[in-house]
Amino acid sequence: MNFTDLPSNCIFNKVITGCGGTTIALFNNENYVIAVPTTELITNKTGLIEGGVATITSPAGEEQTVFGLFGTFSYALKKELKEYLATSGIKKIMCTYDKVDALTKILNPADYRLLVDEYHILLKAYSYRSKAINGVLSNFRKYSSFCFLSATPIDADFKPSILEGVEEYRADWGNNVDTLFVKLEQTNKPYLKAAHIIEAYKKDGYVTVNGDMKSTEAFFFLNSVTDIAAILKHCNLRNDEVKIVCADTEPNRKKLEGYTISNSRAASKKFTFITSKSFEGADYYSEDALCYVVSNSTNKNTLLDISTDIYQIAGRIRTATNPFRNLIIHIFNSAGQRRIEEIEYNELVDRVNKELKGTKLIVDFVNQNPEAKDGAKKSFNEEYVYTDEDGLYKVNDMVAKLELYTFRLEQSIYKNGIALRKAYEGTGATTTDIDYTRIDEAMDKAKKISFKDAFIRYAELNSNKFQLGIDSELEYLVNAQPLIVDAYNKLGTDRVRKLRYIKKDIEKALCATEDNKNLDTKIAKILYSSLQLGFNSSASIKSSIKEAYELVGLTDKAKATDIIKWFNADEKTLRVDGKPTKGYILNSKKYIFG
Repeated sequence: MNFTDLPSNCIFNKVITGCGGTTIALFNNENYVIAVPTTELITNKTGLIEGGVATITSPAGEEQTVFGLFGTFSYALKKELKEYLATSGIKKIMCTYDKVDALTKILNPADYRLLVDEYHILLKAYSYRSKAINGVLSNFRKYSSFCFLSATPIDADFKPSILEGVEEYRADWGNNVDTLFVKLEQTNKPYLKAAHIIEAYKKDGYVTVNGDMKSTEAFFFLNSVTDIAAILKHCNLRNDEVKIVCADTEPNRKKLEGYTISNSRAASKKFTFITSKSFEGADYYSEDALCYVVSNSTNKNTLLDISTDIYQIAGRIRTATNPFRNLIIHIFNSAGQRRIEEIEYNELVDRVNKELKGTKLIVDFVNQNPEAKDGAKKSFNEEYVYTDEDGLYKVNDMVAKLELYTFRLEQSIYKNGIALRKAYEGTGATTTDIDYTRIDEAMDKAKKISFKDAFIRYAELNSNKFQLGIDSELEYLVNAQPLIVDAYNKLGTDRVRKLRYIKKDIEKALCATEDNKNLDTKIAKILYSSLQLGFNSSASIKSSIKEAYELVGLTDKAKATDIIKWFNADEKTLRVDGKPTKGYILNSKKYIFG
């Protein structure tokens, strides 16, 4: 199948990775802005390690100048960009998502086509890159045409409403689509399992597959620099044995002390470790490397989506003669009975859709009746609403869709090995039976950044609105301590400081800020973070209720007997430390939160 251009004004599912979608936009005779999620993709395609002009060569030997726009958008880089725009000939600009808004203001977008590459990232990265992604979504219709491109497009359940009505096309490759084969390796300790594999490579110089084929290189896809560092140190790997592709930030350099951070174009090593910085779009070459995906259910950041992340990873090795290029070995553990939510996925979908619909009705009413603005504002979920350039409220469902996506990933796909295998089979992949290995030894983990340190740094980065090129560090901080986002946005630095950076107290304070919840619901959420099921003394119950009342602004007198409003509970007197103690056995919660 040969294209001279990508289809216009659509979402284009190219079905397979590495089929040349980006190459078409880079080398055809149209002016293009190509927006990509990471700097690594620009480096991989152009060789640039900082913004500027590069000359690239197509597979057919054609040359094309490309302007790479990423990192800090300095005065000098802006001047260089304007000089490039003033030259004659076809223009190709490859930029990260966060530069789309500024770039649109500099050039005349009507003179350019826009390619939003790896567009499924718009959903996955929204929690820590909302400003960059909103910049894409608020500008894409200004271009002469647009194409949202991905081999793994966003599932219908999670597609943002701003893309409703946009035509969707799917490439038809006939019988030329390779089958993905997945070997499932379940264990109680995924990182140690990975370490054992490394030790096997080091012992013999290779590992064998199917009894006779040998692999001398290993690619580990693990989205946690902290855990990569732990594996490296446990295995006593030398710097010259490893290639690490991750965001080059100060926190990552500290964690990887003694090891060099690299990029996808650097020379291959025996062991390559790759974070999400390079899951999409980057090309790797090896005659016999095996791809290992490592997922740990206790680190949400490492749980990869079967329908997007895994298929992106499967397409990273471009060497056609590599016999393992369509094979992935997935090392994982399961969440088991460790359920966080007491609600099924379909119920959560219904609840979120109902809340979005209600929010839209209120927003439409407020926009038509400005005098109702102050009163109505308390009636909708502010996380789902933003204000446009004209001061009108608009519903932004990206946060809600991300909640659904994360819930399904954490609590459905990785619930157990059977669910994971079913998720693979639902995409058409072929899987092996699950091979389970129990490991009893221990491995020291690299120190994780504390909530306090993460919050202080997050606040520092956000205090300067004009500071650019910080997405990767923000991603690291949010992945390490997700609570910092709401703590910063809803409580502010002064309040968090007064709470002494204690996470439990901050979570309670956040419950009290939820304007869209009634008082009983707020109090319930606060109490559920304070009290455990089972026996609690009347004194501790009364103290917790008193704290909850104060947080939500109630002056009512706290009584232990009030606990039956929020828990199914039985009054009981038990001996505690040898003394009869009045209290309640809390059997179950009366409120269920999605």
